[in-house]
Amino acid sequence: MREAQGVVWAMYETPWGRRRVGVCGQRLVAVDVPRLDDRSSGLADPSRDMRQMHEGETPARDHEAAHRWANALEAYFRGERLSWDETDISLDALEVGEFARRVYAALLRVPAGTTVTYGELAGRAGHPRAARAVGSAMAGNPIPIVVPCHRVVRADGSLGCYGDDPRWKPILLEHERRHREVPR
Repeated sequence: MREAQGVVWAMYETPWGRRRVGVCGQRLVAVDVPRLDDRSSGLADPSRDMRQMHEGETPARDHEAAHRWANALEAYFRGERLSWDETDISLDALEVGEFARRVYAALLRVPAGTTVTYGELAGRAGHPRAARAVGSAMAGNPIPIVVPCHRVVRADGSLGCYGDDPRWKPILLEHERRHREVPR
């Protein structure tokens, strides 16, 4: 996750605790996922409203964008919005290479509550023999949930890893399956 100067952070709430999103230049650049075993999500002071961090040091539009993204993630966890597309986010704003941007773009087209294998996603991104590289792109995803790396599974259908806590992947998939009939 990016800890750069100029990133404005905002907190969002989930049924599993609070966490934060980061915006720079009005573009989403980071999403932290709560830790399932710690309601405070590892924040030093979970009661502190991080929406006020850097106030006055960065453009007001970044604060507004951070608040919008926090609200969008809260809507996701309420089941009101389950996906985003390239018109919602700027993949170019992420500190990733061209290969990862292609993979993320292909992944944004995978419907909520469904899965795709690493190999299938590699093919959709134009690199059919790059399943392992897709795995690396998923591991380096700076905006999980928004770029839904939880929808990528192993060739045998098993779920595989997910960030620091593999328990998230089945939770997010079940959440999306339960709510996917809700219009965007």
